[in-house]
Amino acid sequence: MSKERLHRFIWLFMAILFIVTALGVGVYAFWTNTHNGGSGGQASNYIKCPIKPVTAKQAKKNGKLQGAKLAGFTPVKHVDYLQCQDIKAGTGATATAASSVTAIYTGALASNGTIFQSSEDTGQPFTASLNGGVIQGWTAGIPGMKVGGQRRLLIPAQYAYGSQSVAGIPANSDLVFDITLLAVK
Repeated sequence: MSKERLHRFIWLFMAILFIVTALGVGVYAFWTNTHNGGSGGQASNYIKCPIKPVTAKQAKKNGKLQGAKLAGFTPVKHVDYLQCQDIKAGTGATATAASSVTAIYTGALASNGTIFQSSEDTGQPFTASLNGGVIQGWTAGIPGMKVGGQRRLLIPAQYAYGSQSVAGIPANSDLVFDITLLAVK
């Protein structure tokens, strides 16, 4: 075999090896993203939320949560992607992307932890459809949550109100919400 043929053979072998490896990695990634760890169960589109209990008692300012700092939250300069923490796991029905949910919530600016709104101030739980009735951060962050559970969502501005200023929320603000799920329909 001549040197030129040997070089061609080696390059062809390396190209085939690269293609087979890339296909293998792609098939593995597809399999793991469409199966629950090989358990044979149905795949879930829900984000995974680690459990991190928050034990700090929520302080009030002038008898209301609005304007106070969110308890147990350390402000962050920027939220790059939707993040969640389950403060308490629920035991009831599970919310899906098509659910209508009833919840108690407290929303704050992620940059300084200042609460801009809380349903606890009105005494009225919030009810809405996750399919178009809430900001995208809730649409993506609540499914998988069970009734009775408490979840903290850190939401980048583009999944909240974006470049709009809305009732105490400056434009392009990253947000944090503490949500207690009361009911799912």
